[in-house]
Amino acid sequence: VASIATKERYTLYVCADPHISTSADNLQQFVTRLDADNDASFGIVLGDCTDQRGAMSEYANTLRGYKPIFSLLGNHDLYFSGWDDYRELIGPSVYWFEVAHNTGRDLFIAIDSASGTLGSKQIEWLKKLLTTSRRAYRHCIILTHTNLFYTDNSQTGAGSLPMEETMTLVEMFSRNNVTLCLQGHDHYREDLNVGSVRYTIVGTIRDEAKEPEYLLITLSNSGIEYEWQYL
Repeated sequence: VASIATKERYTLYVCADPHISTSADNLQQFVTRLDADNDASFGIVLGDCTDQRGAMSEYANTLRGYKPIFSLLGNHDLYFSGWDDYRELIGPSVYWFEVAHNTGRDLFIAIDSASGTLGSKQIEWLKKLLTTSRRAYRHCIILTHTNLFYTDNSQTGAGSLPMEETMTLVEMFSRNNVTLCLQGHDHYREDLNVGSVRYTIVGTIRDEAKEPEYLLITLSNSGIEYEWQYL
C-alpha cells in the first residue's frame, strides 16, 4: 500500500492497544514524539485502536497531520460493528508496505488476527507473498495484533490463535527468514526468540495504564536495535 524512502539506518515507533474511548492523551503524545524525532520515519499501532462505539473517528483524527502511521485491526476494533468504521476511516486489515533505502528495501506485512484466527485464505496469501517476495528484501517484519504464543482464556476465541495455526506460522516465518514479528493484545512486554525469528510483544499505551510504553526500533545492515520508552 505504500513505499517509504529513508536512510539505510532508520527508526520506527511502535505502540499497541491505545483503546481510545473518552480520551486519546497517550496516543497524542506518541504521535507528537514520533513527528518530532528526525531519525524516525514512521509509526505502527498494533491494534485495539478503540474501546467504544464511534471512537474510530477520534483515533483517525489523532493520527492526521503527522508522519505516516500504519494501523492494525484488533479484536476490540471489531466490537459494536467497528469493522465498518475501521474499513472506512483506516483501510484494509491485511496489507504490506516497503521501506526503500540506499542499499535495498525492507518488507512489512500486516496480518489480520483480530478474530483469533487468520483463516486458510489469509495464510495462503501470506505464504505466497513470503515465498515469492521475501528474498528481495533486507529485513522482513510481520505485524499482528494477537500474540501467537500466549493462551488467554479471558477473551474466548480472540485470546490466542489455534495451536495448529501458530505452529504453521512459526514454521513459515522460520523457513522464509522473517526477521521480526511484532505483537500486541496482552498489555505486557515480552521478547522471545523461536527458531531464527524474534517475537516481541509490546505493552499497552492506553490512558489508564500504570506504565504506558512504546518501542523504538532501529533497523540497519547490522540488524535491529530496541529502545523502550514510557509516557
